[in-house]
Amino acid sequence: MRVILSHDVDHITVWEHWKDPILPKYIVRAYLERALGKISWKELALRHSDFLTNRWERITEVMDLHDKLDIRSCFFFGMANGVGLSYPLRHAEKHVPQVQARGFEAGVHGIAYSDEAAMAAEHQRFAAISGRSDFGIRMHYLRQDETTFQKLAALGYAFDATRQELSDPYRLHGMWEFPLLLMDGWAMDGEKRYQSRDLGGAKQFALAKLDEAEKAGLQYASILFHDRYYSPAFATWKAWYEWLLGHLKERGHTFITHAEAMRQLEAAEARGTNAGME
Repeated sequence: MRVILSHDVDHITVWEHWKDPILPKYIVRAYLERALGKISWKELALRHSDFLTNRWERITEVMDLHDKLDIRSCFFFGMANGVGLSYPLRHAEKHVPQVQARGFEAGVHGIAYSDEAAMAAEHQRFAAISGRSDFGIRMHYLRQDETTFQKLAALGYAFDATRQELSDPYRLHGMWEFPLLLMDGWAMDGEKRYQSRDLGGAKQFALAKLDEAEKAGLQYASILFHDRYYSPAFATWKAWYEWLLGHLKERGHTFITHAEAMRQLEAAEARGTNAGME
């Protein structure tokens, strides 16, 4: 399979959340995970230290890791606030050009999913910041309704990466849809709202998803890892992601970007063959 990696940038700083319930939930979750034996005392201490460093994003750390492995991925940035995404636009204005300058993709982490004017504003803001028109989107918390994707396509998005399906990419109202196969939270949290699995359990979840995709004959697989968790404060998440990248290579899978995948898919369309087939 050709694996497309992406990262939803949900948080930049800690104190951007001073007015919302994210911070108390963060503390309660940390102590619950310690009580359940899912995290170490060191991890708990590091999570407290975040309040002093005032930094939750780990964009540079993820890019550094990928550079070492010769991998490129996509970072989705919020262009508006809502549902726990609280950073001001100036942070995206800082980070988007840095990501692009290092050869990584950037896209929109969408908030509005039914309000056409708000959706258009998010698209326009990212176009202005990135200087590009060929970018994609993933909706925050994968939110959507029956009109979302038609509206996104009409705005000119090159692709969407929101839907959860066991499927290769396909055309949706003219844009490309990259269905999500695997997410870090599904592996680590399961059905809970806190880390409920240890490293072994998270690996087993990922292995089952990869087995399912290979059995279905998928040629492409979209995987989401939130940059925030590539941190010693989330040691199990960090170790899981590092293991996953190595394991994908061991299984013979390769890594490509959305842009590379779209070029392959469009070439296949022109030939009248199956998606990505040579």
